Amino acid sequence: MNSATKGCLVVVASLVILTLCAVGAGVTAVGSAGWLLGRVVDRDPERVREVAGGIAEYEVPEGFGAPMAAHLLGFSLVGYEGADGRSHIYLIQAPRILPLDRAALETQVAQVGARDLHTRLTVVEERPCRIGEEETTLIISEGRSGDDVPYRSASALFNGRGGTALVNVAMPAASWDEAAVEALLASLDQP
Repeated sequence: MNSATKGCLVVVASLVILTLCAVGAGVTAVGSAGWLLGRVVDRDPERVREVAGGIAEYEVPEGFGAPMAAHLLGFSLVGYEGADGRSHIYLIQAPRILPLDRAALETQVAQVGARDLHTRLTVVEERPCRIGEEETTLIISEGRSGDDVPYRSASALFNGRGGTALVNVAMPAASWDEAAVEALLASLDQP
């Protein structure tokens, strides 16, 4: 075997070893992320109430269940799934110590559809709404899900108990329940 062949074999062997290491690291990272997500997301109703209470008090509209919550690095998330398996309610709160510009966040929430190629959302309405004693803006968007189902979404920012919070309700357009959205917003109270 000449030196050129040996050099090629060393390079190929090195590339194979590096590829195997990269695949091993990727599998480990994905497995670790799944393990971490499994440890962070909690479906215990008492834990969900605890995390939710740190954001705001509210009444979950009829037809929504399967609660889940996560609290990590000061961020809180609470979610509920509709009986149809396609509708969702999320409340997300950032820690108060983050210097968030509320006006910039409202602009970003309104503009997200223009950049979101996966769901293809378009803002169809912005209207004032009240969450607790706070005036804010409700942003209604329409689009299609990843599997091409027409969707409608309502989002609003508000001052949660522990920082800036976002409430989001998303449902298939065919089963959009404006009364449920309004009832949720009316029940939100953050003091």
